Amino acid sequence: MKYLPIYLLLIITTLPLFGCQKSNKSSTQIDNKSYITDFELLQENPNNQTSVRITSPKAIIDPTNNDIDIFDSSIELLNKNGQDFKIKSGNSTLKNLTNSIRVFNSVTISFLDNQDYYIHTNSFDWDLDTSIIDINDSVNINFDNTRINATNGFYNIDSSLLKIDNSEFNRYIYNSEGEEEYQVKIISDFAKWFKKDNTLVFTSNEKQVETTINFLLIQ
Repeated sequence: MKYLPIYLLLIITTLPLFGCQKSNKSSTQIDNKSYITDFELLQENPNNQTSVRITSPKAIIDPTNNDIDIFDSSIELLNKNGQDFKIKSGNSTLKNLTNSIRVFNSVTISFLDNQDYYIHTNSFDWDLDTSIIDINDSVNINFDNTRINATNGFYNIDSSLLKIDNSEFNRYIYNSEGEEEYQVKIISDFAKWFKKDNTLVFTSNEKQVETTINFLLIQ
């Protein structure tokens, strides 16, 4: 009987070890995901005769829903005339159930027919069925010597129409010697860019569009 406390001590000290071993075994799960290097996917849209090409050095396919997580992705929209625009981002997810692409992490949209036209944002959702890109984050646009900031917007691929909300337009005009001559600033509730004829339209609700011209070289 005098050894009983020693046996109890051994039982008490070994129980936590068995508990840890059991917990480790139960937390081990089988990874059924597919890991792909040099990923490339071409998806055609017969409704508007366009196709989307996605390339990436790494992608992961989840077999439970067939969603594809894509890293350092490059997404190109191709139409009958060739390339329309290209999207570079840190991450994107191709969602199988909704046939859409979630693009996020430092996103740049470049219009390939004009290398000086591009859009920066942090995330957007692209519905491949309706050809609508919903930019649900702040937008920074560069058009040649023009900078436009907005809170959010959307781009209709079929009509080539970009619509942004709460926009601030800034354009610098240069003289023949390359010096800034004046700056045009326009603040509006909404702005529309029609890509086909490269025009901008500004509107506001129940107030006028604010336009300011700053002459920079007046002595």
